[in-house]
This record gives sequence, C-alpha cells and structure tokens, in this order.
Amino acid sequence: MRVLVFGDSITQGYWDTNGGWVDRLRQHYDELQVQDFDVDQPTIFNLGISADNSGNILARAPAEIKARTRHDILPVVLVQIGVNDSCVEPNGHMVPLAQYKSNLEQIIETLQPITSKLIFIGLSACDETKTTPVVWGDYRYTNADIKAYEDQMKAVAATANVPFLPVFDAFSKAMQSSELLADGLHPNNDGHEAIFEILKPELLQMLESNIK
Repeated sequence: MRVLVFGDSITQGYWDTNGGWVDRLRQHYDELQVQDFDVDQPTIFNLGISADNSGNILARAPAEIKARTRHDILPVVLVQIGVNDSCVEPNGHMVPLAQYKSNLEQIIETLQPITSKLIFIGLSACDETKTTPVVWGDYRYTNADIKAYEDQMKAVAATANVPFLPVFDAFSKAMQSSELLADGLHPNNDGHEAIFEILKPELLQMLESNIK
C-alpha cells in the first residue's frame, strides 16, 4: 500500500535533521518491513513542498497521485495544508478563509475518486514572538489564524465524512513544556517528534485498516 503525504514545508520536514514527522512514519513502517518481508507494510511518499497552500495542492495532487498509482491499486492520501493559507501578507491572508474552505472541498471532490482513503491532518501552532513578522519577509503568522484554518478543515472534513486528525491543541500544549520550533514556525526535531506522537495512535490504526 502506498501512502502519499501532501503539504507544505512543515510536511516536507524543514529544520528537522531526521526528516520530519512524515519521515518518522516512513521509518516506523520500514523497520517493521525489514523484520518480516512476508508482510507488506505501507510505503510512505513525502510530497510536501515549501510555500505550498491549499490552491497548490489542488493543482498538483491529482497528477502526482496518478503518477504513483500502480496496477490500479489506489493509494491512501494524507493532506496537511493551511498554515501558509493563514499567513497574513501586506494585502491580507495568502488564501482567505472562504477560499480555503472552497479549495478543501474541491480537494476532496477531486481526490476521493483516485484514492482508497483520504485523510486530513491538522496544523501545528507557532511562536508569535518570532512570527509577527517572520525573519524571511513581511509575513505574519498567528495562532488565532492557524487555529481558525484548522477548525475550517475540521468542519469541511466532517461535512464530507473525511477522517480528520487534529494537531493544533495538543501541539500547543506540548509547547508549554518544550522548545518545539526551530524558527517560530517550523518544528525542530522535537517538534516533529511531537507531531508524530500526536498523530501516531489514530493514524497507524487508519492506515493499517487499509492494508489488503
């Protein structure tokens, strides 16, 4: 079974020397695979791209999914997108909340027919002392905005009966006792480990229920 994970730089694993939470998922299944080659474990593809927003995922995901589909066995697809959508640029949000909602609805409509399971993954919190603005430009990220976009993802998923795994609240709580962000926005090694541990119980169950 192939598992394709779409998202932005956080999904891609920026500033984590171990490759991010997606690579931790890959390592988990690779370790199981080498212990027993008679059991076909999921193969993980990290398709996160820095600076992507929901419109970018909508545009590129169908072709990338089809390129990685073999023998008509549809892959599982995870989508973690919204932090960049929530970004406040000089003229407003990169992707306004209403457009974000529409993009997510179109992602579901477009991707469900070419996947065996579609799962939405929630968004990690930021450190506003370093993200208002960020050091790499006149861009601002706030926890209120990120939370609002994750809540919108949750609502769209519920309406479409798409599984949704929240991240924001648990990540925010973990931030109170540990330094989890490399630059205020992108998780460091510990931050990606925290995301993986947040997702792990339900995500592994969802993926393993899809193994044929």
